[in-house]
Parts: sequence; C-alpha cells; structure tokens
Amino acid sequence: MSNLKMSNMKIGLIKNYCFSLLICFLSFSTSAFAQEVGEIRQIANKMFEDMNSRDYDAILEMTHPKVFEIISKDQMKTVLKSTFEGGNEYSIEIPKETPDFKISKIFKESENNLSYAFITYDMTMKMTFHNQTFDDEAKKVMAGVMKSKDMDVTFISNNAMNVLMNNRMTIVLKDKVTKNKWVMINYDPDSPLFYQILSSVVLEKAKTYKQDLMLENKKKQEN
Repeated sequence: MSNLKMSNMKIGLIKNYCFSLLICFLSFSTSAFAQEVGEIRQIANKMFEDMNSRDYDAILEMTHPKVFEIISKDQMKTVLKSTFEGGNEYSIEIPKETPDFKISKIFKESENNLSYAFITYDMTMKMTFHNQTFDDEAKKVMAGVMKSKDMDVTFISNNAMNVLMNNRMTIVLKDKVTKNKWVMINYDPDSPLFYQILSSVVLEKAKTYKQDLMLENKKKQEN
C-alpha cells in the first residue's frame, strides 16, 4: 500500500474519531441542559405550590442564602406574610393557582461556576384598603404608578382594585456560594437588598430580559 493511501487512511480514522468525540460531547451537553431545565421546572412548580399553601418556611428554604446575611429569617417571614396576606392598612387576595410560566435559556458564567435562568409569569390579586378611599383623580394616579411597574389596575370600588401583575420574574441560580444548589430570588429593582445579593452580570441580564418582556407586552397592547 502506498504511503499516500496510508496517510489518507490515518486522516480518515482521525476524522472519524474526532467526529465521534463531538457527538458524545453534544449528547452529554444536551442531556445536562435538559436535566437543568427539568430541575428549574420542578423549582417553579414547588414555588407556586408553597405560595398557594402559604408555606413560608418552605419558600425561605428555597431563597438565596445571602438574603439572610442582611435580614433574618423571622423578619423575612414577616415580609412574606404581609405580601400574601396584607396587614392593618390593606388586605390581599391572591388566587391559589399555578399560572402558566416560562423558563428562559440557562445562562452560564465561568466565574464562581454560575448558572442562572429567569422564570416569568403573570399573576392576579385583589387589594382592599381598610383606611383609605380613592376619588377619580387618585385612581388615575394609582393606575399610572402601577402601570410603570408593569401592573394593570381595575378599581372595583373606591377602596378595592383588581391587579394584573404582568411578567413577574423570579431568578433561579446556583454557584459556589449556594454550594451548587438551585436557589431563587424575586426580581425587584426597587429593593436595595436585591442589588447587594446579585452580581452585576446577573443584574444587567435580568434588567435587559425584563425590559424586553415589557416591550413585547406593550406591542401586544398596541396591536
């Protein structure tokens, strides 16, 4: 057999070997990605189950651990209860249901072995104010303020309103800090706590992702 044929055979074998390695790598990557998406879907379902059952301890268990370096679990539990149940000034009724939710692509950063994704969904609630009423002008102002936060308001009386919360967003992530365990934190750009916990990379990506959702929602309303 000529040297040329031998050389071509070697090249062919090397190409086949490299192609096999590529197929194995792609298969592994696809499998790992599917597993992570499945894990995030489970987290989302559990989050809504815990919200519906008002299991605040379970919600706290899934929360990013850095939160509790700034605020105690007892304080956070009080905040959660007021969020879902209201207080002396107002009461809140949130339907016990699992809304349709979407999961973004999974983003990865080599630093701290970080993986993160966004869970987005719409939610409704009814707010009733106990010590406050709204005239037509106040209703208009309130609707405008809520609209700027991507919420649509319909007043059903002078002290009660239905609220559609568009594109609520929960960030799920895992890294070295969380010991490679998926945890969550709600997207809240108005909270200083939010900025203390997340890296600038995640903050920037979350802001862009949220703004894109709001823009798409605006386009739908205009059509």
